[in-house]
Amino acid sequence: MKRFRPPVRPRLLHLMAGVLAACLVWLLLQSFVWLEQDRRRQAERAVLQAEAATARSRLESELNATLSLSLGLSTFVLAKPDFSQADLAQVAESLIRLQPAIRSVAIAPDNVIRYIHPRMGNEKALGLRYMDTPSQRDAVSRLMREQRPVTAGPIELVQGGVGIVNRIPVIFTRPDGTAHYWGLASVAIDPLPIFRRAGIRPDAGGGVQYALRGRDGEGARGEVFLGDASLFGRPEAVLMDVVIPGGSWQLAAVATAPAAGLGIGVQLLLAVFAAMAGGLVSYAVSAHQRIRSMALHDNLTGLANRHQFNLRGQDMFALAKRSRRNLTLLNIDINDFKRINDSYGHAAGDAVLAQVADTLRACCRESDLLARMGGDEFLVLLPDTPVDSSLDALLDRLRAAIEVVLPGSPSPIRLRISIGVATCSDSTPTLDALVRQADEAMYRAKENEQSAPQAD
Repeated sequence: MKRFRPPVRPRLLHLMAGVLAACLVWLLLQSFVWLEQDRRRQAERAVLQAEAATARSRLESELNATLSLSLGLSTFVLAKPDFSQADLAQVAESLIRLQPAIRSVAIAPDNVIRYIHPRMGNEKALGLRYMDTPSQRDAVSRLMREQRPVTAGPIELVQGGVGIVNRIPVIFTRPDGTAHYWGLASVAIDPLPIFRRAGIRPDAGGGVQYALRGRDGEGARGEVFLGDASLFGRPEAVLMDVVIPGGSWQLAAVATAPAAGLGIGVQLLLAVFAAMAGGLVSYAVSAHQRIRSMALHDNLTGLANRHQFNLRGQDMFALAKRSRRNLTLLNIDINDFKRINDSYGHAAGDAVLAQVADTLRACCRESDLLARMGGDEFLVLLPDTPVDSSLDALLDRLRAAIEVVLPGSPSPIRLRISIGVATCSDSTPTLDALVRQADEAMYRAKENEQSAPQAD
C-alpha cells in the first residue's frame, strides 16, 4: 500500500541541520583544544622567560663581577704613576688569580699600549695606538668623551683570539681642580667561559637556544656576536636586555622543543563526537518534521488534513475577502467507494485514495490547497479562480483523469466522482459557510448523477 513520503526538501533540511550541528560541535570542541594549546604555550613561554631571566642574571653577575676587577687598575695608576712592568705584573697576577677568564691586562698612557701582562703571547699588542686603529678608535673616543668605563666587543684581539675588553679611563686631578686625561687601563676577557657558566650556549644545550647582540654595548642596535641572528626575528623568541658596564647587550631565547599539539588521535575523537552530535540533531529534526507532518498531513495521501485545511484555508479566505479576489472551493467525493472496499478489501480502498490524491496533484496548481477531509471526501481550494470555462476545463480533466489500478486487477478501473463547486461571495461570510455550500453542491451533483440514465 502506498504511503505518503516526505518531500525531498525536508529530508535535505534535516541533513543540512545535522551537518551544521556537527560543524558547530566540532568548532566548540576545537575551541577548547585551541584554548588548551594556548594555555600550554603560555605556560611554556613562562618557563622560557624564567630560564632566560636566570641566564641573563648569571651573565650579568659573571660579567660585571669580572669587569669590576678592572676598576682597581685606575686606582693602581693614580696611586703609583711611576709604576714598572714588574708592578703591573704583580697586580695583574692578583686579578687573574681571582678571575681566570682574564686574558691580559694593559696600561695605555696617551692611548698607546706601553705595558701589558702577560707579555708572552701579547707582544703584538705592545705599542698599539688606539686612535690609529679603526676597530678600536670609536670605543676609545667614547671613553674619552664620557670619561667612564666602556666595554668593547667581543672583538678580534690584536694578539689573537676573541675577547671582551673593558677600558677604564685614568684621570688625574690637577692642583687647580681640573681633570687631566692621562690614558686608559684595559682588561681583555675570554667570553666563552663566562657564557658557559651563565648557561648561554648557541648549540641549544638544555633545550633553549640563545643568541646575543649588541657588540660594543650598543644593545638592540649592535651586531649579533653569539648564536643564530634569525632568533631575534622569530615571534616566539623571548628578548631581554643584559646590562654591562657602559652599555647593554640583548639576549634572545627560543625553546628548541615547540609546544606539542594534542595529536591526530584527539582530532579523530573530536570528529567522532561532532559526527555523533550531527547525527542526533539530524534525527531530532527528522523526527520533529515527521511529527509535524503527521499533525498537518493525511498519512495515507500526503495531502493537507482537516487541521491544516482550516489553518491555511482561513488565511486564503481572509485574503480573498479583503482583496475581493475570486476563491473557489471544490468538494470531491468518490462514488461507490464503499463497494470498492467491500469487493476488493481495505488495502485496495487505500490504494484508490492514494491514486486519487496523485491525480489531484497532477491536475492542480502549487498554489491550490488540496486536503483529504476523511473517508473518500477531498477538498480543493482554488485561489484566483472564477466560475467560468477554465474551471469547467479543470473539472473535465479531473473526471477524465481519475482511474486507478487495484491490487490484483489486470487493467485500470475508471472511477466516477461527484464534484460540488462553491465560490466565495456575500452568501459565504466564513470558510465554514463556503465548505457547507460546496458540500451541498456535491450532494446535489451526486443525486443528479444517480437519477441520470447510466450508459453501459
